[in-house]
Amino acid sequence: MAFTPLPERSVRGLAALLKIMPVAIMSGASIERMEKYVLPRLPKDAKLGDLYLLPDTCARCYVWQDGKWVRAYNHTLTKEAYEAAVSALEEGMEKTGIVKDAPQWGERMLARENQVTFAGLGINAPADKKAAWDPDRSKRAKLKAFLDEKLAIFALDIRISSRTAIDITKLGVDKASGVRWVAEHLGFKPQEMLFIGDALGPGGNDAIVIPTGIETREVKNPEETAEIIDEVLSACRTTEPSE
Repeated sequence: MAFTPLPERSVRGLAALLKIMPVAIMSGASIERMEKYVLPRLPKDAKLGDLYLLPDTCARCYVWQDGKWVRAYNHTLTKEAYEAAVSALEEGMEKTGIVKDAPQWGERMLARENQVTFAGLGINAPADKKAAWDPDRSKRAKLKAFLDEKLAIFALDIRISSRTAIDITKLGVDKASGVRWVAEHLGFKPQEMLFIGDALGPGGNDAIVIPTGIETREVKNPEETAEIIDEVLSACRTTEPSE
């Protein structure tokens, strides 16, 4: 999920999908971003009980219970790891020069109790600017190498993520762990589920879900995501039993 509002076609597709199956949204975005850009766009009669929100790269999960969003789990960083990650990221940005002369739209570092994130151009950067900034991940590879060395004594996952980000979470907390949690919670096997992501290729932050066995489809933009949702809805309609 991006840091921008859902397009109208995606909103319609998501609402329709929720009427017939559970849906999980996994993202490096915070729950506040989801509450701002996703939830208000859904119709009032959306079946929220079948919607699962997994922000902060699946370090948290929220479920709809008794008319409100309730946190199902929360994998927080230790105080020592959190402080070290923030310090290392600040030092790494300076020493690697990764953001020197780079434009900025909003904060470049998001520090939360369960995830510390580097956003190369800022959290509000336009999609086209993000796509052009580090397409081969080489800029972020230098910063990641610095962080890997600086934070080696802590049990952390440090991942190059999306178009401009690096995410730091507790070891073992990632989208694969999110897939496994959702599958277990719903009583499915990962092989019975579909994951739609924009970085499933080698080195992409979504590729980590592939070993779980979940079926995957890669997309380039929200329009392609909406097309796949329409495909799923169409397939469900054609397999409905006749009267």
